[in-house]
Amino acid sequence: MLARAALILLFFGLLGDSGAGQGRDGNALFDRGRYVAAAETYRAGLDALDDTTGSVYTGLQNNLGLALHRQERLGAARAALRKARRAATTEAERVRVLFNAATVAAEMNDRTEALDRYRTVLLLDPTHEAARFNYEYLKRQAGGASGGDPPTLEPSPFAQKLKERADALVARTQYTTAAALLRDGMQKDSTVRAYRDFVTRIEEIAQIARSDP
Repeated sequence: MLARAALILLFFGLLGDSGAGQGRDGNALFDRGRYVAAAETYRAGLDALDDTTGSVYTGLQNNLGLALHRQERLGAARAALRKARRAATTEAERVRVLFNAATVAAEMNDRTEALDRYRTVLLLDPTHEAARFNYEYLKRQAGGASGGDPPTLEPSPFAQKLKERADALVARTQYTTAAALLRDGMQKDSTVRAYRDFVTRIEEIAQIARSDP
């Protein structure tokens, strides 16, 4: 399951702005699970704005996308998040909207777009744990669909212990060390190759974390 709980609401601290006020009202409705009413309120906020730029517009479109997502109107959610992404002016806004857009794309079974969005999030913020989890999850799904080591390859007790150590390293975001541990283990015990796809995935995530935005 994707880390849906990590979908982030963009709340507003602006005062004296009708669009932001509608956004706060929409957020209150969203928190009570009234997603249809929240979406209508976000739209009213958008109608009250004079332009389609800035944080308020970005936040309203982002939250409209989340309200539509909760209604399982994924196509409409994707369109709202696309508008939010185009309007985002800060790195924090881009990270937030891109993560939400990636999650919606994943739920629409558009793995290519979802992976691309999660990768961009990780380039902007290598510490984004939910994006890492979802990225690795989708890569694992893709690896399972395309095959890999034969399912009859059973890891030895040594290999299983090594994998446990690697998992602990991954939990601390030490991807390069975890991959090196298993690569070295393959030289000592061929059954460690049962985790070859896992090694490939965490090496790719480590490379993303080292890349510049």
